[in-house]
Amino acid sequence: LSYTFKLAPGAYTGAIAIDRTTATQSFCIEGSGQDSTFVQAGTSFAAGGSSDVLNLRDFKRIEIKNLCIRYGKYGAYVRGCDSCILDNVRFVNCGSLGTVNRHDQSGTQAQQAAYWAGSDTSDGGACRIRSCTTVTVQGCSVDYCARGLRIQDCGSSATASIVSGNKVYRTLESAIYLAAGSYTGSDGCTNFQITSNNVFEPTNNGILVIGGKHNTVQGN
Repeated sequence: LSYTFKLAPGAYTGAIAIDRTTATQSFCIEGSGQDSTFVQAGTSFAAGGSSDVLNLRDFKRIEIKNLCIRYGKYGAYVRGCDSCILDNVRFVNCGSLGTVNRHDQSGTQAQQAAYWAGSDTSDGGACRIRSCTTVTVQGCSVDYCARGLRIQDCGSSATASIVSGNKVYRTLESAIYLAAGSYTGSDGCTNFQITSNNVFEPTNNGILVIGGKHNTVQGN
């Protein structure tokens, strides 16, 4: 079964968490544009910052495109799916209130530590895509989030995954991040192309790769 939810311009408020027993369904959430359709856990970061905006697990295919996700912990936490596609999605104020002088590298170590420990941040970021067979993240933008595009233990040798044409600006942690569940070298992402992305002023790494195999970082 596959469904498409087409969202008209406007703000759609309320965290959504769905964990299916088996991966039998597919769906697409299609907005009317990054500047007109807003999906948010709360009406502000203070109201929604402790909850993932979209937390979706055990689907066949999930596609999210042409909208803005904001005011949550993780904007999109997708796990255990055959395919995950993020296309032309803007993430803003996910995992962070977005206080400019805590994202522009002007703060002291003590100020940054206090900001991280306080209520203006949460343990999240733009997205966390985890244990998905094929991943495509293209044409997305990330602004003033905690983490950027975090992809963990995804991919396969049979199909290529791609992170391309994205812009990441002023994250508190790494901008584009191929993560691993452990640091033993036994897991991580496989067969990814990270290409043609623009990264500006991340507080941690621009592009970080931990573990994994057959991943290419080129032309960013």
